Amino acid sequence: MRSASVRNATQFVRRLGRELLEMFLPGSCCLCQGEVSNYRQPHVVCENCMAQQAKWRKCPRCSAVLIHDNELPQDDCPECHHLQLPFESITAVGNYADSLGEAILTAKTHRGAATAWDLGQLLAENLPSTWQIDPIIVAVPMHWTRRVRRGMNSAEILAHSLAARQGWKRQKLIACHRRLAKQSELSFTARKNNVRGAFQIVGPVPADRPILLVDDILTTGSTLTEIARTLRKAGAQEIHVAVVARSAGTYADV
Repeated sequence: MRSASVRNATQFVRRLGRELLEMFLPGSCCLCQGEVSNYRQPHVVCENCMAQQAKWRKCPRCSAVLIHDNELPQDDCPECHHLQLPFESITAVGNYADSLGEAILTAKTHRGAATAWDLGQLLAENLPSTWQIDPIIVAVPMHWTRRVRRGMNSAEILAHSLAARQGWKRQKLIACHRRLAKQSELSFTARKNNVRGAFQIVGPVPADRPILLVDDILTTGSTLTEIARTLRKAGAQEIHVAVVARSAGTYADV
């Protein structure tokens, strides 16, 4: 009878093989599953999804997709006017809804590595092209117990994909050193309390290069804000955020 370690190793190899096949064989749009003629060279979404995204108007501060075409001062955005965000910028592909939301849910599962990689490529396409200095890519960390249960950290795959697409350096600067309750199940105030003091620096933080924090979803910004504050205390001077989706309310096009 095979030991548990041998069975786990066999399952890991099989899962890795499936994920590699999904990642490198020609595939379909990561949002609607439609055909992509130039899949990953360089696009991961179909022409229809690209055309839809091109119509989206986003808040210049929090990147939420807006429902109207009016000019919008940053202070008037219904999604972020009440938030004090310690970031120089936020980039999101779109709102956490419809096919983009479904793709993110898939990317969070142990079979979602290929989808997470494609979403990282899509996120890279949405980044501004005005960087004067290449940023260091930092994935939002996950406590090791949650990673064991889930089998992966989708933020790490997103960060790896984005860094590979852009040719930027990826580095682990911060870790989550205690178990956290699920943010999605908490109120705004409880979310802030849940992550307060939960992160610690594990690598030298550069003061002369921007840091780009990468995650799948931004809702209230509590987790990213706590990470940014921890990095600032360690010497970070410029922090940006890149997320696949911005969770938005009824004022956004969801």
